[in-house]
Amino acid sequence: MTKKRISVQIEGRNYALITADDEKYVQSVAEEVVRHIRKAAQNSKQLDTRDCAVLAALDFCDDRNKAVRKNKDFVGKADKIIQQTNDLNKMCKEYKEKLTEAINENTKLTKKLKEIEKQFAVLKFENEQLKKKNPTKTVTKKQEEIPLKVLNDKHIKSEEEIRNERLLGYVPMRQYSLFDDDKNE
Repeated sequence: MTKKRISVQIEGRNYALITADDEKYVQSVAEEVVRHIRKAAQNSKQLDTRDCAVLAALDFCDDRNKAVRKNKDFVGKADKIIQQTNDLNKMCKEYKEKLTEAINENTKLTKKLKEIEKQFAVLKFENEQLKKKNPTKTVTKKQEEIPLKVLNDKHIKSEEEIRNERLLGYVPMRQYSLFDDDKNE
């Protein structure tokens, strides 16, 4: 912008100002200075115009310093907000990464679960096929089916023996004696 010369009148004296600002703006500033000088003159009738101008200048400097201090406070608060925002963005990024890892882990586990379910289905099918080849005999008592197990085609277990095995978590085992011959196996 080009600078230009603007003339203003303050308390009967002309002042030539060289500025790049608009003439209306400069005139409004000069009118504000005049208002402050007259305000200072009203508060004390013993002061001349020069003293009133000095008091007005002190008021302007005071207002400016307070505005600068307030501006610094705002800048400080803005810096804190920016820092907090940066911290929150960093945390958000970390949480997104953790979420992505969890989603990937969930996907892997879902695939593994499907594989296990397929294996289970195959084993279930094989188990059903084995049951068809080797069916177990059942006896019904009080609407409860109790399978009878045949041992060496000689002994059929009683219902009481089977119930006891279920309750105790029976696992059939062969018992040997140290004194028996190994030939009897």
